[in-house]
Amino acid sequence: MTSHVPEVSQSDVPHGGTAFGVMLRSLRRAARLTLEELSEASGVSVRALGDLERGRSRGPQRRTVDALAAALRLDAEQGERLRRLADAGRDRGGPPASPYLLRTVPDFTGRKQELADLEALATGTRTRAAVLFGPGGQGKTTLAAEAVRRLAGAFPDGSVCVPLHGMSDSPLPAAEALVLLLTALGHPADRIPVDPVAREAAYRAALAGRRTLVVLDDAADETLTRPLLPDAEGSFVLITSRRPLAGLEGVRRIRLGGLSGGESTRLLERILGTPRTDGQSEAITRLSELCGHLPLALRIVGNRLSSRPSWTPARLVGQLADEERRLSGLVAGDLAVRSALALSYGQLTPPHRRLLRRLSLVPGHDTGPDLAAVLTGEDPLTTEDSLDLLVDRGLLEETTPGRYALHDLVRLFAREQLGAEEPESVTESVRARMADWLLRSASAAGRRFEAPGAPEPWAGEPGAFVPGSDAEAEQWLTAERSNWAGALAVMFAAGRHTEILHASRTLYWFSDRWSQWPEWRTLFSHGVRSAAALGDRAAEAHQLNCLAWAHSVGAYQYAQAEQLARQALQPASETGDLDQQAWAWAYISGACMGLDRPAEAAEAAARASRLFETTGDSTGKAVSQRVLGTALRASGRGEEALALHRALLGTRTGDVPGLNEFAADLLRCETARDLLALERWSEAADTFRTVGTPSDHAGIDRLRAHTSLGLATALEHCGDPAEAREHYTRARELFTQFGDTASAAEAAAGLERLGSVT
Repeated sequence: MTSHVPEVSQSDVPHGGTAFGVMLRSLRRAARLTLEELSEASGVSVRALGDLERGRSRGPQRRTVDALAAALRLDAEQGERLRRLADAGRDRGGPPASPYLLRTVPDFTGRKQELADLEALATGTRTRAAVLFGPGGQGKTTLAAEAVRRLAGAFPDGSVCVPLHGMSDSPLPAAEALVLLLTALGHPADRIPVDPVAREAAYRAALAGRRTLVVLDDAADETLTRPLLPDAEGSFVLITSRRPLAGLEGVRRIRLGGLSGGESTRLLERILGTPRTDGQSEAITRLSELCGHLPLALRIVGNRLSSRPSWTPARLVGQLADEERRLSGLVAGDLAVRSALALSYGQLTPPHRRLLRRLSLVPGHDTGPDLAAVLTGEDPLTTEDSLDLLVDRGLLEETTPGRYALHDLVRLFAREQLGAEEPESVTESVRARMADWLLRSASAAGRRFEAPGAPEPWAGEPGAFVPGSDAEAEQWLTAERSNWAGALAVMFAAGRHTEILHASRTLYWFSDRWSQWPEWRTLFSHGVRSAAALGDRAAEAHQLNCLAWAHSVGAYQYAQAEQLARQALQPASETGDLDQQAWAWAYISGACMGLDRPAEAAEAAARASRLFETTGDSTGKAVSQRVLGTALRASGRGEEALALHRALLGTRTGDVPGLNEFAADLLRCETARDLLALERWSEAADTFRTVGTPSDHAGIDRLRAHTSLGLATALEHCGDPAEAREHYTRARELFTQFGDTASAAEAAAGLERLGSVT
């Protein structure tokens, strides 16, 4: 027999039949069997068969349906459809025309904006259908049920829902869905048209003049859904799907993502009740994070705890914290996150499954098409199409245009599939190729910001990303920074120490542009370890100094910075490297300033300056003398500091792109701070206003913050409280953003002083 399900003729079933009866008689007629012949073949009595076809028995048991399917010689798809109609008859109960109702939950939480959007669409006059789409487990059906409950008053002719089984192996065909819809809408079963177009027309005619809310739950694609859309005002169709169904015309789409942190914790609290959550706020918050704010996962966690009264939320946190066990822990009865994800995964083609699996190897949160192409070996354009398909299937999220991220639980699922479906040798080869590509690309991009003579990236396959401009290089390094930093551990484990040092060298000057990035501590830590593994003491001294800088400038961890810089002195002295000795003393001076030891800072800065003078390093000398001036000011020697900083203005600091302009602005800021210390308020304000914020150092907010704080102080003493308050506020915001709590408190104190000023 073919997989075609026969249409229903007008004489097939008497008035009052059911969708199951309509389909059974149509299948029997197609098989050219009488009731008696079907009875003999199936073992079901003639009387029972008659009752089924007439609708007197709405939902036969599964064994009866299986016997009928075998007797009719139905294929697997036809048999499954007949079983679904039988299940629907049993589930609905009531009169033949009663609708299938979605189940609401009493602890429904959140989704205020989505509900408001649905209400506006459903009660408006211009939109007749909406698609509520999103990944599995986001609670689309639950939200649809809540919308039906809240919109009941707007649809006096009631609501009807048809499950379309889009994620099953045999989604419900539109012809069968129309039978269910027409039956639920009270259309006589014996008058269901044979012709598909006429059947659609009958459905739309049944909706005409009514205010009915139709829910099409779990739609597979556009072709199976389009015939079920209305064409008349009044009724409204709400479709749920894992896909956006972009091909449907005239519908509005609402994407459903995870709950917010607050909504997640409230949902768990509502499921568990106050006695179980009092004093457990930290554990509840952590549980919501481990669930990735996925409603299905939150529901499972809540149900598991509800079924185990002796368990505390903290105990379940301990279980789910282990990534290897998390998906296995997110199971409660027939609810399982892994099963929900497997449905979507199972509908992918082999190449798309491979891409999803290998995306779990990406070290950072998101990726672009170029890196994803490295994982599969396909070209970036083909890979971008595949990434977009995964977004449509709800397995990937496009966080910003061209950037794609896996939900935490999807990543764990993809990692499981990777381990189960690909040999470990293949996985390690892909991981190594990815890490090599990332670090070579980072080197190629970082090289654009290096002084002349920077080394070329190393050769390898596939070809590295090569930026065409400084802006393109900076954009790539910024977008991929968690990925190239994450590749360092892979390269280190593979013994690629030379390449790690190479990458560190080519990113050295670029790091000054974004000094707050924590990735610099990761990079230079690996650089120190790689240099030690190679026995390269000169490189070790350099990497220790770089790491000292990252701790000092990037994290305000001055004690660690001083310790690292003093460690750098030993290998630098052993190798006779005066330049690295000088930088070590320069970083010691900066750390001492941060630790409020200005006299020691001045001594270390002077020592660094003398060494830089010997080596001819104008950049290092300028840096150390600037710190020396700052230390002099902090020691109460403001006039000496002012003279030194003014003398440094106009001095070139080397050939690094953009460094001279940035150094000049730093010196203007220091000069203005010297004037503040000398209480020359008006001169200080004027000098602070000359401090620029170079576009090629757009990430250096410390300069902006200190300039705003200094200018606010000067303006306060000049009698301009309004503008002073504005700059104090800006300084406090900036210092708070990058963790300088002491300076943020100083700005807050200024605002407090101005609080009584009118």
